[in-house]
Amino acid sequence: MINKVFFHIDVNSAYLSWEAARRLRSDKKALDIRKVASVISGNPDKRSGIVLAKSEVAKIFGIKTGESIKTAREKCPNIYVIAADFDLYIESSKKLMQLLRTYSPNVYQYSIDEAFIDMTGTGRLFGDPVICADNMRKKVYEELGFTINIGISENMVLAKMAGDFSKPNKTHTLFKNEIEKKLWPLPIEDLFFVGRKTSKKLRNIGITNIGELANMNISVLRKYFNKHGEIIYNHANGLDGYDFLKKGSKEKSIGNSTTTAFDIEDRKTAKHLILSLAETVCARLRHKDMKAKVVSLEFLNTDFKRYSMQKKMEFGTNSITIIYECACSIFDNLWDGRPIRHIGVSTSKIFDKQIDQINFLDIISNEKLNQKELKLYSAIDSIRDKYGTESIQRASFVNGSFKHMEGGTSKNKKDGLVYL
Repeated sequence: MINKVFFHIDVNSAYLSWEAARRLRSDKKALDIRKVASVISGNPDKRSGIVLAKSEVAKIFGIKTGESIKTAREKCPNIYVIAADFDLYIESSKKLMQLLRTYSPNVYQYSIDEAFIDMTGTGRLFGDPVICADNMRKKVYEELGFTINIGISENMVLAKMAGDFSKPNKTHTLFKNEIEKKLWPLPIEDLFFVGRKTSKKLRNIGITNIGELANMNISVLRKYFNKHGEIIYNHANGLDGYDFLKKGSKEKSIGNSTTTAFDIEDRKTAKHLILSLAETVCARLRHKDMKAKVVSLEFLNTDFKRYSMQKKMEFGTNSITIIYECACSIFDNLWDGRPIRHIGVSTSKIFDKQIDQINFLDIISNEKLNQKELKLYSAIDSIRDKYGTESIQRASFVNGSFKHMEGGTSKNKKDGLVYL
């Protein structure tokens, strides 16, 4: 029986590394932003100045991903801030995946900067897994200009955990016979699939490290965490408790959000932004040839209080009209009139539209509206694919306060819409 071998690939501080590589390709004497206190950020002029990636030097100053640029500058007044460029990140990610496929055809992209590779049976080609991983890291740096971490194990969960060990530019192993020594002493927060809320609950019942969780009675974990308790128990014991790369699996949700350059103080303006976000979300659904049955809306007021709610529809749809009206209905129920600085629209319960079964309760008028809209947007998508997403838009967005498709979309007409 052939022993399984998986690599987990993780780009070190991806957005910042990709920007650094681009600058150095253009000018070998350019400042390497990885070696100074620097961050990648949204646009501070639009109040979306959030740290998306940081250098190791910035980390020394206590700068954290997700905090505001204002806070980062308070920690390090001379921090070097670079605006995000999603087209660059998409292109860099594609090049990385292409390189990884020279080692194995079984590359599973997990996110824009992460991937798993099934390296089972490649020993005769590339040698010992650790030697192969070290050579792979070297090749990525020499050909693409950035560094990666590689985790190695006999399953994906342990490879992922190994890849998250000390960084940057390192290879780590975490085989099952190494779990007790390498994995169990780590704090519970380091376990894959243990988030902030779960870790807090675990600590409340006396579990502080991964080893304590691994040796916990699984029935107790099921009592507190239901199915999730079983998943994290398996992860702590080195088992693939969650099949997160199951073939044919689809996104659990598709959504978009944006922080506004000004305070939104009236319903008309808020709903105009909701329409823009719905445009983007529905374009992504169409691009994936999918429909959704649940619409969610969230917003953040100027006191940073967050409101959110979701609404289930009677049938799946990717109709802008239906999703927009559903989101607006949620907004009307939630908003108390206080100024808003951030709005998000998302969809869930997503499925392939080919397997859609028309519900007997579907309203005929909505079904007809949906069919007409689908034909319209099929033509619109063809135009945007050829000439770019900015080539055709609603008149209400021309010279307006919002773009016609707000959020993280690529402006590269060849790539069309992307979801990050």
